[in-house]
Amino acid sequence: MKKPNTFANLDWSSEAPLSTRFDDIYFSTENGLDETTYVFLDGNQLTDRFNAAESLTIAETGFGTGLNFLATWQLFNDQSPAAARLHFISVEKYPIIPDDLIKALALWPELSMFSEQLIAQYPINAPGFHRLSFDNGRVTLTLMLGDAVECYSQLDAEVDAWFLDGFSPAKNPDMWSPELFQQVARLSKPGTTFSTFTSAGIVKRGLREVGFQVKRTDGFGPKWDMLVGSFANNALSEEPETTWSPSWFKLPQKHTGDRSALIIGAGIAGCSTARSLAQRGWKVTLVDKNPQIAAEGSGNRQGALYAKLPVEPIPASRFHLSGFLYSSNFLKQNLADRSDIWSPCGLLQLAASEKELARQRNLAESGNYPEALVRFTDSTEASALAGTTVNKSGLFFPDAGWVTPPLLCQWLTDHPNITVLTNTEITRLEQVDSYWNGFTCDNQTLTAAIIVVASAADSRKFEQLKHLPLQNIRGQVSLTESTSDDYPPALNTVLCSEGYISPAKEGRFCFGATFDLKDEATDIRDSGHQHNLEKVTDMATELGTQLKQYHNNKGLKGRVGFRCASPDKLPIIGPVPVYDTFIEDYAPLRHDAKTVIDISAKHYSGLFANLAHGSKGLITGPISGEIIASMLENEPLPLEKELIDKLNPARFIIKNLIRRAI
Repeated sequence: MKKPNTFANLDWSSEAPLSTRFDDIYFSTENGLDETTYVFLDGNQLTDRFNAAESLTIAETGFGTGLNFLATWQLFNDQSPAAARLHFISVEKYPIIPDDLIKALALWPELSMFSEQLIAQYPINAPGFHRLSFDNGRVTLTLMLGDAVECYSQLDAEVDAWFLDGFSPAKNPDMWSPELFQQVARLSKPGTTFSTFTSAGIVKRGLREVGFQVKRTDGFGPKWDMLVGSFANNALSEEPETTWSPSWFKLPQKHTGDRSALIIGAGIAGCSTARSLAQRGWKVTLVDKNPQIAAEGSGNRQGALYAKLPVEPIPASRFHLSGFLYSSNFLKQNLADRSDIWSPCGLLQLAASEKELARQRNLAESGNYPEALVRFTDSTEASALAGTTVNKSGLFFPDAGWVTPPLLCQWLTDHPNITVLTNTEITRLEQVDSYWNGFTCDNQTLTAAIIVVASAADSRKFEQLKHLPLQNIRGQVSLTESTSDDYPPALNTVLCSEGYISPAKEGRFCFGATFDLKDEATDIRDSGHQHNLEKVTDMATELGTQLKQYHNNKGLKGRVGFRCASPDKLPIIGPVPVYDTFIEDYAPLRHDAKTVIDISAKHYSGLFANLAHGSKGLITGPISGEIIASMLENEPLPLEKELIDKLNPARFIIKNLIRRAI
């Protein structure tokens, strides 16, 4: 799932859009909505199930125009209790362009209140998982762009009903494959239902071979018959792992019982986790040792919102891109009118050297990223975009921009299910039966069913997390305070290279930042200001000169924060492992990295980490809250399993054992 998918080509000469690739229509020419209702909604008995279920997960094998999703959402909206949740998963290898989506969905005005929301969030054509949220989180759509088998093999979910849709097996046999049926079975449980418009033998046999009971029934309109059924058992025999793989990491079971959470650390990661849990009905206590939230690494006036991408995508960059797209969409949907919190003003990533310039050209020409995400600009176009002369060419990210992290954190925690306690330092954690106790420095006790530790490098003070390899990196930003008539200089977009500067907010600039290893001092230094000024001047001489003159006349303010990073520069998100048990269970890997181990080592029940977001918290923090909440609720995970595993807190234990064997 690396290369962007090819867009679908539609022929609109008939009553329904036709795929020129597969020579097949997207929906019935008689009435596509009635067909969807008959085949998929009624075929899976969804009216009754929506009335009864607290949560339902539905998956389909071809998103197309989104008609099935919208019809399902409409039925859910009409039939389900207020507290119910719908999780809809779909996949599309050849997504249609936005203009065709708008044209297709205009055929169904009765769905307009839903289709308008889908159109507003329709993702760019970037491979991978896209998590979209509607109706304050009651409805989520996980839209996977890529090959169906590839995508579903990376999904971690428990599906209640399947819509086996897509173009006819006779015209698109590659999708209706044994490999796809195996993934359908893997993600099903006893009682999981399916329905499909086709009654082709390849489909009937394929489903029976993986454990489904299959029944032929009357089809829609002129179609004689179709198939429905349910999952009885997994008829597949799984081959054992022959080498260690991160996929050995087992996710926690769905949390049952008391839904109370204690979150330690009120930066972006902690506040995002609090919000994700609160939206699902959890009662959350968010504590921070400082007098206010977002007082440490998340405390800068402005931060750049974008993802630095390599020419060829790797798992780390795919995670960062997914996080960027999630954060960008989240801000657009929830904070469109809050220009004090963020601005989608675009960002120019300027080349700092000829080598970097060549890399950026290669990236833009590689075909790995759609132009809607990033494109190459020469210095002339870059200057026009920035509104000031910039010295170099670079990459332009039109949907990037800046965010004010403290204000974002305030908004995230403004929820009736969240209680914020500041000036509260937790020093020790202890589990008693099914609850966790957090003991404060003045011997007070806070109790909750689960704890999420999001206190950056400070997390190592807890016995359960002391093994985590965390590093503090000092960073000083520079701030202007003047709002005089001849100030500030013009700047329309964020500039980023070896430093960054955002457009002025309320007449004041924020720029930086230093990168000081093994330096725990919190003092503001003029040497740090000089460093930051030089980085701005290197990007835009005129702007840098004006800021230097300002500093000479009035002086710059500053702020020091500490980035918490891990050795592989990825966050640490997920259940906390019991270190000694992992070492004992996986000890054979010390001698042979290919040893087969059948044991799944133990994690602390109800203890999670959300740490080490480094300087990328704006793109990794919001989605991290969704990851942890989805784990606790046994919801479909918002990212590919491969990427979830890359974030697992136990990864360093296993890597160290294998390194010794090698």
